[in-house]
Amino acid sequence: MRAIAAKSALALALAAFVTGASAETFTYGSGVPERSSANRAGVLPMLEKIQEATDGAVAFTPILGGQLVSLPGALQAIADGVVASGFMITQFYPAELPAGSLMSEVTGLGTDPYATIGALNEAFFVVCDECREDFRASGLVPVLLQSATPLTMQCTKEVSTLDDLQGLRVLTIGRPEMRWAESIGMTPVKTSITDILSGLQLGQADCTLVGTAWIRSYGLEDTVKSVIEMPQGIISGAAPLTFNADAWGSISEADRAKIVDLMPGVLWDYVTGAYVEADAAVKDAVSDKIAFAPGDPALQTAWKSFYAGEITALKELAASRGVNDPDALIDEIAEVFRVWHEELLPQFRGDPEKFAAIARERIFSHYDF
Repeated sequence: MRAIAAKSALALALAAFVTGASAETFTYGSGVPERSSANRAGVLPMLEKIQEATDGAVAFTPILGGQLVSLPGALQAIADGVVASGFMITQFYPAELPAGSLMSEVTGLGTDPYATIGALNEAFFVVCDECREDFRASGLVPVLLQSATPLTMQCTKEVSTLDDLQGLRVLTIGRPEMRWAESIGMTPVKTSITDILSGLQLGQADCTLVGTAWIRSYGLEDTVKSVIEMPQGIISGAAPLTFNADAWGSISEADRAKIVDLMPGVLWDYVTGAYVEADAAVKDAVSDKIAFAPGDPALQTAWKSFYAGEITALKELAASRGVNDPDALIDEIAEVFRVWHEELLPQFRGDPEKFAAIARERIFSHYDF
């Protein structure tokens, strides 16, 4: 009873703290494991940059690892002011965010991490008015959207080809991954991020489809035996810095502008530190006990065929959620992804300053929260 009372008192104190008009330090809640690279090399450096850019006027108290906010409960916790800001994944809220949650469904459109994070943010902040209205109606203010690095097939047995994957069960987080698994003769098993390790250990599945850095972030080092590295889509749609609307409104207009002005550079730094560099570091650390294979031509051909059908699947999903003019919206989003991968990527490849300039012009000059 004392423990319950203490937790209730803490929640009430935090709610009062974050919604106070004079508050300058905001609680930041996240269900992502504390040790994950997304926190260490993505979220925490971003929060520090905001504090520096605003001369301490906007600072954060991070409470990570689900200590206060779970991944499925993030929207409600932020909207209700239990925390002033936090990490939320749009995939969990198709009812509250019928259009906005589509940002978690474009996994199959991305292959390059930098082109994907640029395209994702342009799709949300420029193309999809209805997505932003969903957030406003829920009392939420997203400052950026996150994507990761390519998904890789990670299995508890030796695999390297399409034939090796036939009939295997694979733990998947989103619908695009499920569609991909089914298309290549695997059996998808829907799971949550935090249940991947136990699912593999208990034999509920033979494989999982996640980013390479997740091997360490989610403790898979001693369970996964092989990885097919061929890019198999990029998970997207998390909003790693989402404010309660009242908390955002309590920040001065000048400081809000400073925060938004940081975002073009943050996109590059976030995906580089949290995912690109983390993938390379994890692969180097575990390559003596986990076999890495590039994937065979048959698997590459299968991916091309799958990618071609994703537009239709996305249109059907958007229509089922009651999104206005779903075909036109998905066509616009797909075109944004094409432009970033085919036209813009050659311009900024390896050049963070060029990327930031493009992102500032195409995305954040349109920011309207």
